[in-house]
Amino acid sequence: MKKGPTRRQFAASAAALNMGTLLGYASQAGSSADYVVEPERRVKIRAKVDVLVCGGGPAGAGAAIAAGRTGAHTLVLENLGCLGGMATSGIMNRFGPFHDQQKMIVGGIPWEILEKLVARKAAIMPKPIVFSQAANAGPDYWSPFDPESLKLLLDQMAEQAKIKVQFNAHVVGAIVKNGAIQGVFVESKSGREAIMAKVVVDATGDGDVAAWAGAPFEKGRSEDDLMQPASIIFKVHDLDRDKALLALREGREKIAAAAKARGELIPSRFGPGSENMLRQDETYFNEDQMHRVDGTDVEDVTRCWTEIRKQIWQELDFAKKNVPGYEGTYLALTASLLGVRETRRIVGEYQLNGDDVLSARKFPDAIARYACYVDLHPVGTPGKESRLGLKIAEPGTSYDVPYRSLVPKKIDNLLVAGRCFSGTHEALASARPMPSCMAMGQAAGTAAALCAERGVAPRELDAGLLRKTLIAQGVSLG
Repeated sequence: MKKGPTRRQFAASAAALNMGTLLGYASQAGSSADYVVEPERRVKIRAKVDVLVCGGGPAGAGAAIAAGRTGAHTLVLENLGCLGGMATSGIMNRFGPFHDQQKMIVGGIPWEILEKLVARKAAIMPKPIVFSQAANAGPDYWSPFDPESLKLLLDQMAEQAKIKVQFNAHVVGAIVKNGAIQGVFVESKSGREAIMAKVVVDATGDGDVAAWAGAPFEKGRSEDDLMQPASIIFKVHDLDRDKALLALREGREKIAAAAKARGELIPSRFGPGSENMLRQDETYFNEDQMHRVDGTDVEDVTRCWTEIRKQIWQELDFAKKNVPGYEGTYLALTASLLGVRETRRIVGEYQLNGDDVLSARKFPDAIARYACYVDLHPVGTPGKESRLGLKIAEPGTSYDVPYRSLVPKKIDNLLVAGRCFSGTHEALASARPMPSCMAMGQAAGTAAALCAERGVAPRELDAGLLRKTLIAQGVSLG
């Protein structure tokens, strides 16, 4: 009697058969572009919801909490292990301005988060102050906070809003039918699944879902498509910052010249970091580290991680040897989320521009207002291009973000919020701070919930109804 295959042989042959069934291999004639063809397959629908929020950063957290509070069955998909994005995983420990240099103008969920952090002694309340380089380095214009405290707070607010959160869930594709998004494909430890939704909010930062769905988008500045630089924020402990600041202010060039004479490699930057104000033993560093990169290209992203890590250690090693105040300093933490300032900007029914920002333009469909300076970092070759931004409207004025800037062209049942909203390169440089992104998220989540309840597409929603609902939520619209 012939013996059957062993368990190992059976497993190997089954795997080979399965691979042959799933993958068709092809190579284009005359081309080096090899590819595989996935045949049609059935994908399990994990959930059907009213509002699906893709991305749990500042914009996504604001959108999901707002949608849940407005009564929608809401699910948020986050590819990391906490809500908050750059505020938590990215350890960007300062909220951008909540004020217009004279009065507070950001209300709603962003203000609620700030107040709760302050009550927990995990943030410092900002004060309206006229912008200057000195104010930019102080505790009043910005609001320092503790990223770890924010992680817990956002978990609690999500639970209270009765929204469902899925962590380590990677959105990998859009499900579109007849020009309207129906849901997304998501991959996680549970495998490949589908989430269906009446309305989807793209809060991925990079506009991934909108782009996959077919919405038009732009990248970078108009003349060459170059985008703002990327960073990895890092934190050191036990730096005598006052001592280091004084030494660098009085003798940076001498320190560099002496090290060069000894044959040491001079790092591209070395400095005293940013004063934490919240905890004196911690110092955060947020620097322009990688230029001419695209945060939606895996090769560029990988290069950013490896190159910037190397830069961080070079900078710290150099400073410990050469800068007074650094003697006992050690690297405590590097961000687990790359600090990408700009990638895709989805083209919506209105595109906010730099003139709108600097002229403090008002719109009848305003869903948020903001007043940060135009923070345009050099996007080209370091050292050959000065910082282009730091322009700001008159104190006491602010610009509106219109609802139309959250509504992509071409695709229905989809809204965008945060860094991927519809704005120009210059407008994004002002609108990208986290309070602004949260405010856009709150508007998008509320709009999505209203659309799901009424069975209308986002571009058909009555902006007056949305504004009335936002004002009732505590949003300041002027």
